[in-house]
Amino acid sequence: MTRVDPHAKALLVARLRERRRAGEPIGDEVRRVAGELEVGARTVWRWVAEFTDTDQESRSDRYELTDADVDAFTRWQGNVAAVHRELHAGRPGGLSVRRLQRAFAAQLTPGQRAGLVDGAEGRRRYEVYLRWAPPARNAMWEGDHVELPVLVLAPRAQRPVKPWATVFIDGFSRLVMGWAISLRPNSGTVLAALRGGIVIDPARGPFGGVPAVLRTDHGLEFTAAALRRSCAALGVELVPAPAYTPHLKGKVERWNRTLVQEFLSGLPFYTGGPRAADGTLLGPDSDPMTLGLFVDRLAAWVADYNISRVHSALGGTPLQRWAQDATPLREIPAEALRWMLLADRERTVNRDGVHHDGVRFLAPELNGLVGERVQIRYMPHDLRSIEVFRGDVWLATAFAQDTLTDEQRAAVLERRRADAAELGRRQRRASRRARAQLAPITEPGPVTDTTVITAASARADRREPTRGRAGAGRRDDEALRRMARTSLLDLKTDFAFWTPDIATPATAATSTDLDDLAAPAPAAAVEPVDPADPTESESR
Repeated sequence: MTRVDPHAKALLVARLRERRRAGEPIGDEVRRVAGELEVGARTVWRWVAEFTDTDQESRSDRYELTDADVDAFTRWQGNVAAVHRELHAGRPGGLSVRRLQRAFAAQLTPGQRAGLVDGAEGRRRYEVYLRWAPPARNAMWEGDHVELPVLVLAPRAQRPVKPWATVFIDGFSRLVMGWAISLRPNSGTVLAALRGGIVIDPARGPFGGVPAVLRTDHGLEFTAAALRRSCAALGVELVPAPAYTPHLKGKVERWNRTLVQEFLSGLPFYTGGPRAADGTLLGPDSDPMTLGLFVDRLAAWVADYNISRVHSALGGTPLQRWAQDATPLREIPAEALRWMLLADRERTVNRDGVHHDGVRFLAPELNGLVGERVQIRYMPHDLRSIEVFRGDVWLATAFAQDTLTDEQRAAVLERRRADAAELGRRQRRASRRARAQLAPITEPGPVTDTTVITAASARADRREPTRGRAGAGRRDDEALRRMARTSLLDLKTDFAFWTPDIATPATAATSTDLDDLAAPAPAAAVEPVDPADPTESESR
């Protein structure tokens, strides 16, 4: 039956009633009006009777709901029949169930009825909201966590799990600026996804930059001190939405629903799919897809969403909407955002580089650090490069060995040769310094260094020809003379032992004089050589 406007219905009934009171027949008029309104003639007669029959009019009087009726409606979870049994059944002149149902339908809005039954969640289903869009690109980003309704198999996991997605959406263009997949989201995941949106990556698209405002929910990861400090450092205003107000970040919430409807619902082991009688999820006989395969498919879908898919509210793709705005971007080099990468556990430098997620990463700066423990930081699902830290100091950006260019390979080899040459120079310098000659030690006391060369003798050695037996012999004689010690022979003691009858005080004095004569020259007469002088080191 076609719905008739109440005002038109009242006007029709008033006209027919007036003609009936005037004694005019209205049968033909009723049939004609019924045909035009596409309703039955009996329906039109009922309309006229409700307005003209006083008995019917008294029975159809409006019933005003009382507070007791509304309270019982809330208590019985919207069951009007239960309200009727409790308050009106069995009473003289009581209401019928149908009349009470009409009263609730007429005097309470759908939002009020849903709010009384389901609370705030039911009320929000019938609320209206203002639409608002940022005036320019990067004016506001919306961020959210969502548990994805699909089962995947994580590395080294025995049972499939549902991953979490962290995503940031540009409110102006609806572009997915940054995203990350994790099994347990934390503040590091949020920072990594935020960095992925800020850095302009040509492989992803010509979009990025620092947002002016970042609106998130009240999740622990979004309210952590790490995100607040990062936003303060970047000059981003962090505006968490009040609790239980998802409509304040409706664009990212709508993207979450689009993700489920257009991507996740078509994957195997979608948890919203059909189930058996015992609750078992119906799916293929094979195991769920691996986390790596799921990430690859999600990355391809996100790229299609940003570049190719036409958004109904925009009339074009998100990338086209982004290109229509000429607002300058505030860019930050990727090198300045290394601290926003997702931190991982320590790794050991191997002979073929640093191993991470089945990939070997190498950089020239890793030469000489084999066996050392380093910290790596990386972008989720991006195995092109990692950042290597030694303690709190950044060491290098390591690239996957399979993707190294010829220049990068040449840099690794050049660094290895340069380190080997520098080590050789250090070894030779240390070897020259280690050629120290000491006087023979025969008793406790200070050690005498006999390698002291005077500046005059060093200059004389440089002036002498380096070839020839005469010059070499003189230098050898001088070296032996500096090392000579007559006290080693103990002439005085030996002579007195073997010739006790001949030994006299004069003889002892003579021995002593021999020792004195053989003693080295006083130290004051020696001019020391500057060790820092390379010419003196060469002569030595």
